[in-house]
Amino acid sequence: MVFRGDSGFFTGELLEYLESILAGYLIKVKLKNLEGLLEGQKWNEVKGEPGWEQAEFWYRCAGWDRARRFVAVRQLVKREKKLVEVSVYEYFCYVTTERLSPMEAHRCYGKRATCETLIEESKGQMNAGHIRTGEFLANAALFQCAVLAYNLLKWMGLLSGGVIQQWEVKTMRLWLIRVAGKLVERSRQMTLKLPEKFLHQEEWEKWERMSLDVVFQ
Repeated sequence: MVFRGDSGFFTGELLEYLESILAGYLIKVKLKNLEGLLEGQKWNEVKGEPGWEQAEFWYRCAGWDRARRFVAVRQLVKREKKLVEVSVYEYFCYVTTERLSPMEAHRCYGKRATCETLIEESKGQMNAGHIRTGEFLANAALFQCAVLAYNLLKWMGLLSGGVIQQWEVKTMRLWLIRVAGKLVERSRQMTLKLPEKFLHQEEWEKWERMSLDVVFQ
């Protein structure tokens, strides 16, 4: 198990606990003198990533019983011309047990932001975080239904391909579900009539074809 956390989890007590249960960790560093500490490190260019440099070192914070491995990356933001040219960087630093290069650790930590985006989308656009009743089991069932519906929509978007893959749930509702049309019944057959031309028609047709290919056994 690897614990991944933001700077709010950067405490010696937590690191000691994780080590005691043989769990790995990748946690963003929070120190008052962090930028000064990083400026004094030996930096190397990241191959294939212009403007990025990386460094790794061992450091013992106040109150710690030993030093731990720190990895850091920095990105060149701009060059200021004063008496001499000064490079301005944006720094990212992590403490970790994992055998990752600094850039690999930075990318791995970045996946956390993706997870938070997906969670926020399911809460805000599928009402997964909304408590509807006073019964725990009923709320649990409704929550699971919301999550299943969210996952189904995202999978349909991925399988459809194209721009739909990048759309949020609210965008899917707006352009694919809320399409102006008319549902008519003839000879006990339901038919959805749509305008001959409408916005995002190609995406709608991909969505429809994929739905028709679903086979229930």
